[in-house]
Amino acid sequence: MATIVKTPSGTWKAVIRKTGWPTTAKTFRTKRDAEDWSRRTEDEMVRGIHIQRAPAERMTVQAALQRYLSEVTPTKRPSTQAAERKRAAILIDKLGKYSLIALTPEIIAQYRDSRLAGDPGDNGERIPRSNNTVRLELALLGHLFTVAIKEWGWG
Repeated sequence: MATIVKTPSGTWKAVIRKTGWPTTAKTFRTKRDAEDWSRRTEDEMVRGIHIQRAPAERMTVQAALQRYLSEVTPTKRPSTQAAERKRAAILIDKLGKYSLIALTPEIIAQYRDSRLAGDPGDNGERIPRSNNTVRLELALLGHLFTVAIKEWGWG
């Protein structure tokens, strides 16, 4: 059973301690949300399908890409490193504020469509990006998620 307590700031904190699982805690605005989350999470733990989402909730795309650039990119060829840094800068500019868990297919599709439509140039006219440019940017984002799940233990 989860422990649900009211914090001094007026929010509700749910803490789940279950044998065989790490202690899991999350803060909510309402007590009802805390109860629902704890019930759902405990059920997932009992069924053996619970996934720790906390790191992905706290990590932004910007922070994850910076970690990727410092850990994964240096293992690649110099020309690939330079290209990845440019692509990462664009992704950080457009998607950097989102948390990894908040990045939905709709947001990615919007990003793709806006990149294909083009960015405003110096004279205000749109300069469309090629399909391959956008494909490579999305491939970098996809590899970021693959590395985050398989090597960093997120997901």
